[in-house]
Amino acid sequence: MAQYKKKNIALGAFGRLLFNEGLWTKRFALSWAGCLLTVLVFDLLWCGQTTFRALGFVSTYINALTLATVMALPSVATRKQWPQIALMAVVDLLMIANLMYCRTYFNSIPPASYLLVGQVFDFHTSIADSWSWRYLSLPLVTLLTLLFTFTGKEVRKPVWTPYLITLVLLGSCSVLAAVVNGGLVSHVEWLKSECYYATTPPVIYTPFGTLAAELAITERAITPEEREGVAQWNRDHMRFQSRMQQTSRTIPDSLRRDNLIVIICESLESWPIGARLEGKELTPHLNAAMADTASTWYASQVLSQVGNGRSIDGQLLMLAGMYPMRNDVFSMKYPEAKFFALPDAMKEQGAKTYLLSGDKPSTWNQGLVARSFGITRQEMADSWDNSERIGHPKRLSDGSLIEQTIAKMQRGDVWPEGEKAYVQLVTYTGHNPFKIPEKLRTITFSGDHHGKLIDYLTAVNYTDQALGHFIDYLKSRPDWDRTMVVVAGDHEALASWRHEIRNSAEGRELVAPAGFVPMIVLNSPVGGTHNEVMGQVDVYTTLLDLMGLPYSWRGMGFSALSPDSPRFAYDYQGTMEGTAAGAAAGLREHVASAPQNSDLMIRHQLIN
Repeated sequence: MAQYKKKNIALGAFGRLLFNEGLWTKRFALSWAGCLLTVLVFDLLWCGQTTFRALGFVSTYINALTLATVMALPSVATRKQWPQIALMAVVDLLMIANLMYCRTYFNSIPPASYLLVGQVFDFHTSIADSWSWRYLSLPLVTLLTLLFTFTGKEVRKPVWTPYLITLVLLGSCSVLAAVVNGGLVSHVEWLKSECYYATTPPVIYTPFGTLAAELAITERAITPEEREGVAQWNRDHMRFQSRMQQTSRTIPDSLRRDNLIVIICESLESWPIGARLEGKELTPHLNAAMADTASTWYASQVLSQVGNGRSIDGQLLMLAGMYPMRNDVFSMKYPEAKFFALPDAMKEQGAKTYLLSGDKPSTWNQGLVARSFGITRQEMADSWDNSERIGHPKRLSDGSLIEQTIAKMQRGDVWPEGEKAYVQLVTYTGHNPFKIPEKLRTITFSGDHHGKLIDYLTAVNYTDQALGHFIDYLKSRPDWDRTMVVVAGDHEALASWRHEIRNSAEGRELVAPAGFVPMIVLNSPVGGTHNEVMGQVDVYTTLLDLMGLPYSWRGMGFSALSPDSPRFAYDYQGTMEGTAAGAAAGLREHVASAPQNSDLMIRHQLIN
């Protein structure tokens, strides 16, 4: 009985500390409730876009209470109402920005991306396309808080001491909850590495706690254990690759190509290729180019693995055989780091290297990345007549880029006949929100289809026509028989629109359930169709084998030319696609741990 009384006394004292009458004035209570509701509404909006698993963590509610108390600080500091509402409005904007970012990247905004204000303005239309009217529920909470607290001057002002005691108590609970899970940084790292929990940190630890954890992860030094872990992963990878090389197809010298053309298509997914809508071919020119099955190698199940860097991450995966960084964009953090990449492998064989793009060199630091990948000649935004532009922001249209590229090649300004070359062409017109001007559309549909689906297919068909023209030109060159052409998508396109489009029977029939991009190899030394799942990171190693390039860096993936290559891959969120049945012992775990090791290799310059 005595113990029971002591327990009740202790709980009562704790309650009086938290709910001290000196703190809980009417205005403070309403402001605090509005702040808490803001956090909980964000949690529900985020979970609705990702997974509701975060709501099963006690830390989610403890941290929500702590953040609400911090946000209610202006109601303690001043009797004026506007500082509290202003703070809530700023938090609303930050939360909405993260929700919009999540619709495309399935992640919160990483620390480095907060500094990319210029690109936010540059891609404002694409960003606006991520807007959802549901997000208005956040400013609505702020407006209701304003209305309920608008009671004129309140006689009583909250007392600082009980507020600070409450904040310390709740903050201590948040710290304790994090410590129980191994600490904030370690727990966020673990969550991000797990398939079902990768998107949960912004709910469990709020966007601000997640940001703090990611900053700590970014800046900390590598430990001896991590360094040895990377070395061991590389040793294991060499062993796996060596086994697979023994069963991989070898390209005879007589079939090897001198020239490699890599066309990286903005947002091109696999499912439109060969498909029809209303009886119309969606990609007639690519279909025709692939008709010669003896010299076409096609992989339709290449899983998009890009992260926060999207297009530039696609280049890292497919051209350098490395995974994107976890909380940074490699091109913004380490733009001048040395990478071993496909252009450099071609340069070692005496090839001239070119990048042709209508984009700016400063976008994702593409100019610096191209140089670090081994590309010597860059023809970018200022190299073209930009009178015909498409997209938001407006960039040189794919049709005009192709026309001007062909003209440069015919004049001998780029890749003159007889020169051994690596040519990288990067398209842009397929960029979200996929709006093609009426006068430039190459296909139309009359049915009542989902608007985003029609916009996307119209953009794909437009780019397909431009590609067809370029392929026809390449086939007319005298060096065609020594030239291999690769057409690949840089990343998936539909992001959060995918599930909405697939809600209809038509959408399910057309649109793939996951973000697969194509890898089409024309005038390949070997023909065939690869129907198994592979990762974007595997494109690099596969191209090394198809070109017969004796390059020291074999990448972090595997050549799809080997029948023993993995038939599965993991996307950026850690979700596995394909099947690991029949895989070598330890291979699934090895592939699953590759992104974390790649992050360490880039961050601490361990690439060799």
